[in-house]
Amino acid sequence: MCHHTHGHLASTTAVKAAREVLPATPVHYRVEITPDLVNFVYKGVVDIDLKVKETISTIVCNSNELKIHSASVKTVFQKTESSQTATKISYDEKVQTASFDFPNAIEAGSTATLHIEFEGKHNDKMAGFYRSSYTRDGVKKHMVVTQFEATDCRRALPSWDEPNLKATFDVVLNIEKNLTALSNMNAIEEKDVTIDGKALKAVHFATTPIMSTYLLAFAVGDLEYIETTSTAKSPADAVPVTVRVYTLPGQKEQGRFALEVCARTLEFFSEYFDVAYPLPKMDLIAIPDFSAGAMENWGLVTYREIYVLYDEKSSSAKAKESVAYVVGHELAHQWFGNLVTMDWWSELWLNEGFATFVGWMATDHLFPEWKIWTSFITGDYARGKELDAMKSSHPIEVEVHSPSEIIQIFDAISYCKGASVIRMLNSYLGTETFKKGIRAYLRKHKFSNATTLDLWAALGDASGKDVAGFMYPWTRDIGYPLVTVLDEKFDEAKGELTLHLKQSRFLSSGETTAQEDADGTVWWVPLVITTHLNSKPTDHILSEKEARITIPYSKTKNSFFKLNFDTTGFYRVRLTEHQLTSLAAVIKADPKALSTEDKLGVLSDAFALAFSGQGSTVAALELLGAFEAEEDYNLLKEVSTLLDSVIDTWYLEPKEVGDGLRAIKRKLFSSKAKAMGFEYHAGENHLVGLKRTLVIEAAARANDQEVVAALQERFKKFIAGDESALPPNIRSIAYKTVLSNSKNSKEDFESILNIFKTATTPDQKLFALNSLGATNDPELVKRVLNEIALNTDLVRANDVPMCLSGLTSSNPDLATVRAGMWPWVLANWDTLVERYRATLSLLAAVVSLSVSPRVGQEVIDTIENWRAGKDLPTDEARAKRTDDIKSITRPIDQSVERVRGKTAWVNRARDSVAQWVKESGSK
Repeated sequence: MCHHTHGHLASTTAVKAAREVLPATPVHYRVEITPDLVNFVYKGVVDIDLKVKETISTIVCNSNELKIHSASVKTVFQKTESSQTATKISYDEKVQTASFDFPNAIEAGSTATLHIEFEGKHNDKMAGFYRSSYTRDGVKKHMVVTQFEATDCRRALPSWDEPNLKATFDVVLNIEKNLTALSNMNAIEEKDVTIDGKALKAVHFATTPIMSTYLLAFAVGDLEYIETTSTAKSPADAVPVTVRVYTLPGQKEQGRFALEVCARTLEFFSEYFDVAYPLPKMDLIAIPDFSAGAMENWGLVTYREIYVLYDEKSSSAKAKESVAYVVGHELAHQWFGNLVTMDWWSELWLNEGFATFVGWMATDHLFPEWKIWTSFITGDYARGKELDAMKSSHPIEVEVHSPSEIIQIFDAISYCKGASVIRMLNSYLGTETFKKGIRAYLRKHKFSNATTLDLWAALGDASGKDVAGFMYPWTRDIGYPLVTVLDEKFDEAKGELTLHLKQSRFLSSGETTAQEDADGTVWWVPLVITTHLNSKPTDHILSEKEARITIPYSKTKNSFFKLNFDTTGFYRVRLTEHQLTSLAAVIKADPKALSTEDKLGVLSDAFALAFSGQGSTVAALELLGAFEAEEDYNLLKEVSTLLDSVIDTWYLEPKEVGDGLRAIKRKLFSSKAKAMGFEYHAGENHLVGLKRTLVIEAAARANDQEVVAALQERFKKFIAGDESALPPNIRSIAYKTVLSNSKNSKEDFESILNIFKTATTPDQKLFALNSLGATNDPELVKRVLNEIALNTDLVRANDVPMCLSGLTSSNPDLATVRAGMWPWVLANWDTLVERYRATLSLLAAVVSLSVSPRVGQEVIDTIENWRAGKDLPTDEARAKRTDDIKSITRPIDQSVERVRGKTAWVNRARDSVAQWVKESGSK
């Protein structure tokens, strides 16, 4: 299908159409703002140097929720200077613009400086120039910080707020003398000033490189920092970079790990890209209230605390991994996104897909023993596949026009599918060729904007291949292929096996129809095939609907073939049930026959096909038995995750089915948990620690009574003051196990709630919050929902999804709790909408958590009727609801589709799974 062929052109045209009244282009901004950490109303002045392309008498720029007091313009035309003041200032709230009418025309070819005096609010919505609160010594305090991506620079100052309207910025922040001010560049001067009778200091920052408005950043507060220097060995123009981590007082030592990772990662990227980091400093700052995980503002990266703070003694190993990756991801943006920026949001993936891929690359470079690329398969690669298998997915490059559309594509397609497609291309072209192309792309487009075609051109030049041609469907079309092995034919005389293959779109809802198949995309699929012969895998390209390929082969007891070697290609493979059973036998007989990555692919494909009805659920469950003796962390993690996916989806089925599935899980994990024990040893391998955590959690969730009792006993000692009884890696597991099995529910609940209130490291604080939902007391479930989740003095707005997910995933009575979540959302709808109006991804997360885990047609009907406003009495009320949800329509579609898929899965496989569980229990 070619209906996405002109996606980028259409979006660019639409943007231009919306900007026909904006014939002035910004060149430079001089911004002066006086933050107010008491009343939260700040004053600002901005002078914007413009190039005027057409004769105009009205200037229009972006503005949202700002009060503009005055506007004037100085122009120079043919060496003649003139000044005039706007006679009318008007706003269009829908398109977020302010218009300034001037009495005299401004001639085309003029240079102009637009002077605007304005004020704005330090809101508490985590968008624009907002306030974040914290408590010190029992007193509530505030800092103020920016979050502009995608379209909230206009919420902080009048601006031309589009990624391809780059300019340079001079920033002055007038602040209290005891506070610290930060911006993208280094402070070059501080002056004492008096403003409105207050003695302040004016902090002047160096001029930024040319950049997009969404990357501009400020932060003001009572901050402390630690510092180091990053020194790249290449390229020749690389200079030492000052690296700092800023925190609230008392937290800076928790920034040590991120500081080290940041310095080493800057060096790695400068050398890998062969383009020096162009700023003199890199600041990382931990923000208590933060809607995203982190934000890559050039030279001042802002983070949610959990993604930058880590304590060696009290944080978990997973927290360490998260900090390393998120720091790498944001620093990758300093090149991919900041230095070279996508032309328009339709190509967001150029920022996020690349930052995800090279973020993992940096983590692997720093910590090769973590085997990050193996865990990538069960992480981002799996998330991209899960979402892109839905009919409600979207292409990597997708038309977006308004802020409400833009925010919805910050998802697993732009990030995870984008990274996975790049990983596939890197593997196909070869790492050195790929690097050569990336370097050329960055050099050619630095300090400018680029498109996907620009990237393909650079990689095509480096490789001599038609990259633009064969990558077209991967970014322009929705979905990804399922490669089906229709039949196989062995020629013993030639020692060859011929495979008859077919490609079609993989849908989690089931097979494509004949018409969909005929009209569907034909992908360029790199088929790398490995066999038992253990020679070099063979490379083939599937670029037609159907094809036959031949590979060297022999027939032996343990002969096999495996498509998608090391699970590098972004596609699934459908084997016959016989082929899958044979492959399972090989895996069980010889654990080294296939790589870990290949075994992960076999598992993932088997369960995805079972979910979609294109494979047998019982055959997928049988496959797990091949891993009973497995010791690899990533494989055990996938086995646990996939078995949990069945247990979790079968939550409304008879108790004996769930109990039987948990018994199978105990068979796979209990002996491993008891063999590894509960003690973590100093200096032990990172993956060994992760495996210990995994097998203990798997056994506990499967109700292994010995493991449950041990965790309960250790929890008692921990609460009594013996912190060593519960190592940080298993505290979350212990909290949930205790609450799920508690005989003293209220006492145990209060103990864990107190841990949440007093924990000093972000991950342990959130572990405790998430665990509260595991309580076995219905009254305490109500308390979590009605007294804790939306209590802004207790739970930050960005942490509400973490609180709710504990209920929907860990509560022992999922049937009751999940059924109660949607009525709770409806009862609190107005509060939720108001709280998350500026951070709609968090509203989407709350809605998804209340819908996605459920099963049943009645759930689908309820949500669809609600969307249509069938419960509302007036057209006006229905229009308001439509407006409330316009920015989360994709997540709602996806939530409903997940429910539909799970419902179909259970209905289809209910009897066979029940029978299999019964027979397995009697073995």
